Amino acid sequence: MKHAFIIVATVALSACGAGFHQPTPGGFVELEDQERYDYRATTADGVVIAVRELDHEPKGEVSFWVDAISNHMRQRGGYALVSRKNVKTRAGLEGVQLRFGHDQGSRPFLYYVTVFVTDDHIYLLEAGGSAEQMKTRSKDVDWAVESFELD
Repeated sequence: MKHAFIIVATVALSACGAGFHQPTPGGFVELEDQERYDYRATTADGVVIAVRELDHEPKGEVSFWVDAISNHMRQRGGYALVSRKNVKTRAGLEGVQLRFGHDQGSRPFLYYVTVFVTDDHIYLLEAGGSAEQMKTRSKDVDWAVESFELD
């Protein structure tokens, strides 16, 4: 998850107040007082879901931000892009989800970044953990993306 913070700094976006609602999936506990995130929750076994709300400055199309994040994750984070898919929340907000893989030693990890772009804001919904844990929690992560709402 720390790599997403680097992405934000790299593309010169600035954080602003939360204008969204992210329900906490069952089996997760919301973490309070998070400095780098507007929302963050975790499971007891370490799967994390987080959201950042960023000013959409400089302005760019969704494809620009998706490519910038993908390039950064591959070039600086050592993550391999495993898949990319269009997503839609229950409220109708459309976005793009990037799924990355990364090995730490002999242990594989998965990291998902779902990007939602509006005229004023960029929302990064991030989820990560070991590959085994992410597969076990995949329905919870999908539910979190589907349940994301703008205020």
